[in-house]
Amino acid sequence: MFSVAAVAALLVVLLIEGCMAEHSKASTDNSISTTEKPPVKAAIAEVKPASTLPPKPFTPPVVTPVSLKQSASPAVSTQESIYVVKAGDNLTRIAKLHRTTVSELKALNGLNRDTLAVGMKLKVPIV
Repeated sequence: MFSVAAVAALLVVLLIEGCMAEHSKASTDNSISTTEKPPVKAAIAEVKPASTLPPKPFTPPVVTPVSLKQSASPAVSTQESIYVVKAGDNLTRIAKLHRTTVSELKALNGLNRDTLAVGMKLKVPIV
């Protein structure tokens, strides 16, 4: 049993020495390769600087006119559509759905209260 332990210890020592020799050889090779400079390619010098290129002409965006319907309030002009109230709807949900506020919905529809009835038709702004 003692001979097996001695052989195992000898193998470990030889393995460590071999690794150390490989490590020192690799570190010597790395120091040489880092001091070398890569060759410069001639094709890089042929690229034209950006200042010699002609500037691109400015193209303004296309603007399409939109016709607006007049709402109940003469100071506010928006496009609107009709929303039919379904079971479970409330003004907050409908306002979020149409990206508006509850107060704007109430003003647009002449509502004094927050209660709605199923089937009720509400004017809502077009998103």
